[in-house]
Amino acid sequence: MNTEFSNSNQKNLEITHVTKLVFLETAKWAKFLAILGFVGMGIMVIMGFFMGAIMSSLGSLSSYSNTPNPFGMIGGVFFVILYLAIALIYYFPIKYLYDFSTKVKKAFEIQDQMLFNDAILKLKAHYKYIGILMIIVFSFYILMMIISIIGGMAAAAMN
Repeated sequence: MNTEFSNSNQKNLEITHVTKLVFLETAKWAKFLAILGFVGMGIMVIMGFFMGAIMSSLGSLSSYSNTPNPFGMIGGVFFVILYLAIALIYYFPIKYLYDFSTKVKKAFEIQDQMLFNDAILKLKAHYKYIGILMIIVFSFYILMMIISIIGGMAAAAMN
């Protein structure tokens, strides 16, 4: 099996002035969305710590007596870890998008084909990450629906 590419069968792809303008505008919007994503991620981290503090204080005292509830702190830590994990998962596609936007602009400024190729690879990585994340999320939804149906059938059988 021949794994080499033959140049005789390939056509040259030309980036026209219109294509360049479209890429530059796309890069501006990508940068805008990435910056909003970074701001949202920062807010998510801050909210994680606030939610953790609120949940720890709400659960710190038992409702039946004034004794400390050891599970209150665990709930607070859970929220901090949850929000930080979501922010970490969200970081990578935002970073790929930001890298795409900055590299496209720079590639056209200095006319660097390798930098442009790297920018396109960052865009590919962004969409690949989002695609894998969507597969995981939808798989989780399907699993939860199956568990809910089984739980509903088990509850109906008990009555």
